Amino acid sequence: MSSTGAHPHCQPCENLTHWIEIIVRDEHNQPFEGVSGVLIDAMENKHPIKLSASPILIENLAPGPVEIELDYDPWLKAAQDKSHPRNEETAKQVEEFSSSYSAHKSGPVVYQEITTGDLTKLPKEIVLPTNHQKGKAGTLTLFTDKTYILQVRAYKFITLRVGMFFDGTANNTYSAQWGKQQLENYYRKWKAKYDAECEINSKNGNGTKKEVPITALPNDCFTYPKKDNFILSLFKNDEGEMETVAGSASNELTNVHKLFDLYSQDKFFKEKNMFSHAEYITGIGTGNSTAIAPADESIVVGQGLGIGKYGVTAKVTTGIEVLSKNMDKVATIVKDELGIKADGIEKLQLDVFGFSRGAAAARHFVNVVLDGEKGEFSTTFSKACQEAKFPLVYGFDWNESNELKANCEITFAGLFDTVASVVNIFSKNSLLGLDLNTHTDNGDVRLWIDPKRVRRAVHLTADPTIECRDNFSLNHLNSTDGEHFYEFVLPGAHSDIGGGYHSRLSFNNPDYLLPVLEKKLVKRVSRTFSHRWDEEKTKQYVLNELEKYKVRDRLTGWKEEDYVIEPLDVRQEGKNDGGRVTGKLYIQRQVEGDLSRLYLRLMYGLAEFHGVPISDNNAKLWQDPERVDYNVEDYGGLFADFNQKILELAKHGEYSALQQKLSIPELKASFMELNLFHHSSGDDIGMSPLWDERAGCYKRASYFCEEGK
Repeated sequence: MSSTGAHPHCQPCENLTHWIEIIVRDEHNQPFEGVSGVLIDAMENKHPIKLSASPILIENLAPGPVEIELDYDPWLKAAQDKSHPRNEETAKQVEEFSSSYSAHKSGPVVYQEITTGDLTKLPKEIVLPTNHQKGKAGTLTLFTDKTYILQVRAYKFITLRVGMFFDGTANNTYSAQWGKQQLENYYRKWKAKYDAECEINSKNGNGTKKEVPITALPNDCFTYPKKDNFILSLFKNDEGEMETVAGSASNELTNVHKLFDLYSQDKFFKEKNMFSHAEYITGIGTGNSTAIAPADESIVVGQGLGIGKYGVTAKVTTGIEVLSKNMDKVATIVKDELGIKADGIEKLQLDVFGFSRGAAAARHFVNVVLDGEKGEFSTTFSKACQEAKFPLVYGFDWNESNELKANCEITFAGLFDTVASVVNIFSKNSLLGLDLNTHTDNGDVRLWIDPKRVRRAVHLTADPTIECRDNFSLNHLNSTDGEHFYEFVLPGAHSDIGGGYHSRLSFNNPDYLLPVLEKKLVKRVSRTFSHRWDEEKTKQYVLNELEKYKVRDRLTGWKEEDYVIEPLDVRQEGKNDGGRVTGKLYIQRQVEGDLSRLYLRLMYGLAEFHGVPISDNNAKLWQDPERVDYNVEDYGGLFADFNQKILELAKHGEYSALQQKLSIPELKASFMELNLFHHSSGDDIGMSPLWDERAGCYKRASYFCEEGK
């Protein structure tokens, strides 16, 4: 107020005769509808306005500058809505419209290009993409007695499609790649041992060198490279130092990584306005380093219990962090390398894959994403996008389930044999809170996935009589309605489904058997005797027990000729003539690791059918001699053709035909005869089989999950 009591901007009433006409259009000369705000004149009077197809005409204004302040929430939603796209053509429709427009009172028409930020005031927490901030199209100055036709700079948002690949327990691509290098280097040493043993066996009447049975081979032929201790290495004169190959380094790449390798990495699909990107997360119980080297391994806590810094939930957090960290890279590729003038992301689509505990991580990840705006994923990812100057569209709705409206959706979940087997440290079922029995209480890990938000889920599970380990209980999908959520039961053990067993096709030398030799301790029986005259009786008891276990084990279909009972170990104990007899039953054989490649084709084909951005180079990949990790041997003259048939059916989404072909009893018998199944159970900690009294055979447990768990 002035000393006279008048407003400093006060104008005599006779001066309030001025007007302004404003038309706000998008780049296609289309109006914005229903956005309210105020027009502020030179006297700071606020006049209500609303955007529509009709011009805004405000009269009785004081002369001078005018400002527009639209309500920011509806204005940002309208300006960024896909109904107002960018004009990619050279012709400027709004400018042409302005040149022929009949202005109010035949006054001058001013055409100007503006930004969203020019017409509103934003709270500090909302930051527009750079090109849409106030003044980025030039200074907007409005004066009375003129007609303004304002063209709002359009946004271009893209769909970001992300593949998240969670590997299984003790599966680590980088460690496996290092391990394979060591195994290739070890070939000559192993072959020399093998040939020498074959020579000895043939002289002892165990057939010719090429016909020596696997059961006749000693432990040396089954042993992976092991580094000598320091003292022993001083007395050796080898060409190079031998490294120990164990744990994740002893595995082949899994189907999770093979699918990751086929996912379209950092590619823009113009027809879909979609950019695809993928992240691979190393397996549960292994470190997060991407160096080609042995992985840091948490054997007890991570691999054994599924918890700790490399546990299931920790790997989900790692996945979120890795993806968020790489959003800066994504933005750079989109805007700089590909030259796409995009402002950010309007839709996030996630394809999630996992094997074993990695499948549990994949399912938990889905839940964390769907926790919504306040969840771990949303807060971390949104912040990363903002920092990369590639933000989510304003009003991004994390909770919308309608496929046509959703900003965030899980488009595909590809799961290989989910085995959560996570110890709940708060369980009351055992001492110290550690429930080590087969169970379905997996602590903080959530396995139920929302059928309303997950568009497709495919779960490939192992035959429960082949994969029968007590601590490898299956976690079923919570819904199996045929083609929305679908669960297959397939012939094979756990890693026959998800991968990790070696195929000779991956190695340089086809006669290198070490990677495909299996020696599994089926049962250990030990019994004491108190006097010397009881020794023979005790030996016979041990042998009889081992025979009983062999008969029980063979109910699955394993071959009689592959079992070996090693010479009994008799040790004297105590002061008298007593002692202990220990016997061991092994299954000892050659097992080809190609079966998982059949199920790789099954998952690949279904993923492709459902629109996942993956490519097999028009099916050339599967026979490409340069891509040996994807090839299969034609065992029995039919295996390669069967692989091809399954791939073709999967690519066409023929679920019923796939189910029929993969579930016939003859298929299981054929694969057993071809030695394509691995004997995963054994008399080791956590590996013993689970006997099902009702079924009268070994059979693993399985559990359905409840909503929220």
